[in-house]
Amino acid sequence: MRRAQAWVTRSLACLLPVVVTACASMPRDASLPIDDPNEALNRKIFAVNEAVLRPPADVIKAVTPGPVHDRLHDLNANLKEPRIFANDILQLRFDAALKTAVRFVGNSIIGLGGLFDIVGQSGVPQQTGDFGQTLFVWGVPAGPYVVRPFYGPSTLRDSIGFAADSFGDPVAWTLGGIYGWPPAVAMGGLEATVRLRELKQAEEASIDFYSFLRSDYYQTRRADLREAIGLPAQVESPATPRPR
Repeated sequence: MRRAQAWVTRSLACLLPVVVTACASMPRDASLPIDDPNEALNRKIFAVNEAVLRPPADVIKAVTPGPVHDRLHDLNANLKEPRIFANDILQLRFDAALKTAVRFVGNSIIGLGGLFDIVGQSGVPQQTGDFGQTLFVWGVPAGPYVVRPFYGPSTLRDSIGFAADSFGDPVAWTLGGIYGWPPAVAMGGLEATVRLRELKQAEEASIDFYSFLRSDYYQTRRADLREAIGLPAQVESPATPRPR
């Protein structure tokens, strides 16, 4: 385990100078139009996700009242901070990395391990930063829209980024190295619990839940990509399909 972690660290250290040089002149387009050429297959995976996740979503909504959900949300957000910090560094967003470090240290100490977002209440919101976003900054195209089993909406680029984040998450490495992998698995369960409750609420307010989630994903992701290259984190263009 430690050998693999050291390999990841050395690889990133060797890659960073190359990335700095390449990013300086690389054109990037954050408009991210919807590209769903495999919609029929995606809808089938979506239907399976709905069938599998609906029962636990009903239970989670019933047993997690608002205050409990808020604490789970804040704890989940705090556990993501080291991963966000690493990606902000890879994207050369050093101001965002500094804010992320302040949030993680502050909320871990005075926020009872992250159960309360004290730093956020003081005016330092959570920053964006994931490896899919980093790949965008490095010039990797988005690829088609995909619906992943259990995890839901993504693009091909973001799916690869999610796998890299999961493998290289320093919190998961630390917990896995000290206690074995059950705590890291529990982290995934925590995130899934938060997501299930939030998606259940969204489902009840939509007509075509598939289209709703796809549009929501693209609009949110578009804002993230703009922020990664120093533009205002707003929707630049409507969530319309890519012309064919």
